[in-house]
Amino acid sequence: MRPADPESERRDLLQQMGAITRMRRGSVNVQSFTKHRQDGSRVTQGPYYLYSRTEHGQSYSQRLPAEAVAQYQAETENCRRFKALAQQYILLCERLTEQDAAAKKNSPPTSPRRSRPRSRR
Repeated sequence: MRPADPESERRDLLQQMGAITRMRRGSVNVQSFTKHRQDGSRVTQGPYYLYSRTEHGQSYSQRLPAEAVAQYQAETENCRRFKALAQQYILLCERLTEQDAAAKKNSPPTSPRRSRPRSRR
């Protein structure tokens, strides 16, 4: 359900963005490894949980303990949600700016001010 007017939609988006207090960029991935034994059998090791992010063009990863996975997943989801809300906010503000420009363009022209004639001395 969308708010009726753009100004209330703008306030609603800001309120939703402000409600997000904990976030992390990146993602949580699950890793597992398959090892082949000398007898021909396979053993799967894992799952291991990996938190990955990119900063300044560099990739950083760290293993997570199983008890921290839910927290990191919630925080990375909050970041994705925040970015989506920010994108909606940008689009809404652009739309409002275009509407303002169109309203000014379609408004009746104002008459230019005429300066008083200068007296000759």
